Amino acid sequence: MEWLRPGERQAPRIVILGGGFAGVYTAFELQKRLRRTPAEIAIVNRENFFVFYPLIPEIVSGAIETEHILNPIRLLVPRATLYVGEITGIDLAEQRVDIRHGLYRHRQQPRSLYYDHLVLALGGVPNVGLVPGLGEYAFDVQRLSHAFALRNHLIDILEQGDIETDPVAKARLLTVVVVGGGANGVEVVAEVTDLLHDAAKHYRHLSTDDFRIVLVHGGDRLIPDLPENLGRFAEQQLRSRGVEVILGRRVASVEPTAVRLDDGTVIETETVVGSVGVMPNPLVRDLPLPKDERGRLIVDEYMAVEGQDNVWALGDNARVPDPTTGQPYPQTAQHAIREARVLAHNVAARLRGRSPKPIAYRTLGQMVALGHRSAVVNLRGWTFSGFPAWWLFRTYYLSQLPRWEKRLRVTLDWTLDLLFPPTLVQLKVGQPAPMADRPAREAVRAGDGEG
Repeated sequence: MEWLRPGERQAPRIVILGGGFAGVYTAFELQKRLRRTPAEIAIVNRENFFVFYPLIPEIVSGAIETEHILNPIRLLVPRATLYVGEITGIDLAEQRVDIRHGLYRHRQQPRSLYYDHLVLALGGVPNVGLVPGLGEYAFDVQRLSHAFALRNHLIDILEQGDIETDPVAKARLLTVVVVGGGANGVEVVAEVTDLLHDAAKHYRHLSTDDFRIVLVHGGDRLIPDLPENLGRFAEQQLRSRGVEVILGRRVASVEPTAVRLDDGTVIETETVVGSVGVMPNPLVRDLPLPKDERGRLIVDEYMAVEGQDNVWALGDNARVPDPTTGQPYPQTAQHAIREARVLAHNVAARLRGRSPKPIAYRTLGQMVALGHRSAVVNLRGWTFSGFPAWWLFRTYYLSQLPRWEKRLRVTLDWTLDLLFPPTLVQLKVGQPAPMADRPAREAVRAGDGEG
């Protein structure tokens, strides 16, 4: 059926590119709205699972088992046809998406999917080009595989540091630098601190004083999207736990064993984590469609791409206008979910010849975990910090996690994490790690991105 062009099929086909929040929730809503309408829904994603990204930082500390924040896409949207593979081309004139289907590149099969409506929900990719060397030598935890690799790497520096006798080498080994003090960077540095400090007691020759954990942020306060008092609280909490917070400085370059700041400061380290935001997927960049200065697709209030009547976009790769502020909606999971609901309504309305509705979502707020049973929360102007905010954070995200099975598993993970020491086990499964030899890395992996 994928080879049939529009008009040759009995039912229209909606092809959704991307299996993140934007793509999966669009498909989920469409399968409900089109229950009695003849239509095909297809999803193309590099993996066969959906990642609950807000809880990825807790993979680093081991507070949650990796598979417990993963949901098979087939179980979430059983009425959709899932194509697991890589997108090789998008032809808007022919209304065709070309893919290579399969996990292993040497066995992938080419396919062409023709569509009546195309939904671009490809998400973003780490914006590593902002800092020289960041892409080669730093972990980025906006991708599941790198978060998993970072945990393995941190356990490795614990193992090496415990037997290292050279004080200079040991200091460099046990130094961790996180670049970027937004919400993600703060959550990652908090989880890294929790893991290293909790694990130190289980190593004979290590103590918490041996670690140097540095957070570098170019602004004058952390988490600039939150009210100033919450950013200052987050800074105070991190400093009280030994994190060295450097504000007003930018990273000039990242090297194999050092980070250089714009004021000439050199921090010797073998562990760098990048959290500098995302940019639109390169597939979007190459499309002949209108884009803003950041490369995001320009869409109207119905999320139709400007100048197109059957191409839609949402999430990280789209500039969705907020009617209240006039600015684009933030690139967060809560907004992607609300955008997906409206977009699905509008696609279904278009198929039925009905009028679409504009998006009119008022941002709920933002939550940032600080580790050690602390967080900061801004809930429509109401601010919370400390333990109450931490309880709100976990309660909210637990309620948003798809499927009761996963909610129960995560609840059990969190309970066990309070009672028992961290599981300091390395799983050497060939996951990606920062290195200059990118061709060698590419030769041994089947793909590490999440669509």
